[in-house]
This record gives sequence, C-alpha cells and structure tokens, in this order.
Amino acid sequence: MFDLSDFAKLTNSDSEDESDKLTNEQQYEEKQINVHDEILTIREFHFSTTNAGYVWPSTFFIIDYILKHSELFKDKRIIELGSGTGILSLFLKKKGFNVTSSDIDEKDVTENNQYNQNLNNVNYDHIPHTWGEKFPEDLNNFDIVIASDIILYVAYFEKLMITLRQLMDNKPGAFMLMSYKRKLYNSKRFFVLLTENDFEYEMVESKTWIIRKSQPNTTKRSKESIDNIVL
Repeated sequence: MFDLSDFAKLTNSDSEDESDKLTNEQQYEEKQINVHDEILTIREFHFSTTNAGYVWPSTFFIIDYILKHSELFKDKRIIELGSGTGILSLFLKKKGFNVTSSDIDEKDVTENNQYNQNLNNVNYDHIPHTWGEKFPEDLNNFDIVIASDIILYVAYFEKLMITLRQLMDNKPGAFMLMSYKRKLYNSKRFFVLLTENDFEYEMVESKTWIIRKSQPNTTKRSKESIDNIVL
C-alpha cells in the first residue's frame, strides 16, 4: 500500500506545507476544457497527496497520438493507469474507444472520477488499483495500457513494474503508450527498471513512448542507450 503522506514530497509539489493543506476541507473547481472537437466539463480538486485531482498536461500528447494512429487502438481493450480526473478516458470513450480507467484505491480519486463521468454523460468502468498490489484476475483482459505523467513517482517505480507485468506478461501484441511533460531529476530510473523487467521501449514522438515486453531473440536496450535518453 502506498504511504500517501510522502507523495507531495515526491512529485515536485509547489507547496511546502502540503501536509497541512490536506487537513483542510477539500476544495473543488469545475472547468470546461476544449479537447479537439469536444468540450469536457472536469471537476478538479485541490488537495491530493497523489496529485490526482488535476488535469495533467501530457494527457493531450496521448490524445493526439491515439487520434493520429487510431487503427492501433480500434477494437482494443484499453486501460489507463493514473487516470486522475478521468479526462483522457472520458475523451476516448466519447470517441468510441473501449477504455477503462484506473487509479490509486483512494476514496477522493474514485469518487471524483465517477463525478466527472456523470458531468459529461459518459459511462466507463473504473478499477481502483494501487500499484504493486494484485490486479483483479477477472478484470485483467486488456490489450493496451496508456498513462500520462507517471514518471514523477520515482519512489514507486518498482511497484509500477509489478502492475505493468501483471497487465502485460504473456500477452503477445500488448503494449503501453506513455507520455510525460513533468519529470524529476532521476526519472530515468523508470527506463532502467523497464529493461530489468524485460520490457523494450521506443520513443515514437517527443516525450511519447511505446513500451512492449521483450521478445525472444531480440536485443534489449542497453545501459548506454538509457544514459543517452533525453527527458
């Protein structure tokens, strides 16, 4: 289980007294956000130890890539990790994609995701899941994992690898689409752990990566190539 009290320190929070703020009453704000030809109404909440109350900037990198390469995602079962407000899953569902959202098993995050579904008259499944815990086997039927700005959570990369292996091991053709805009100084460790856990990665656009399980007789990414990654 995550130690939520440490999250604000690990994610470049702009607040020096985040733990004090979390004792106050939660504050919400609804915004209308233009995403391509859709206008989504999103409720954000201000106090979150996991930063899950806000719309993350690389969400829009993911959307752009999926729309440009929609043939890769059509008729696939997609799960979003670290869905936060749900804006990415909301948009994809409106566009007809088969998407399920997932984020830390924490009450405020789960309730806000459902609230935003109701605001936009959209319905999709949401799976509360904390990285590193056992993913429900009866729900583990996904072809594609998507995630935005998750490389902030350096202290939890090992737990993230456990979740990714549960979702992607023994699934030929499965892949992850990951994008980021915010990062920490040691976010490269994410790629080191990918290699150690038999994943391969390829940058397909600026700050956007496709990650797959390594196949037999293929050359893994070397430490040198990890060192040369520019984040």
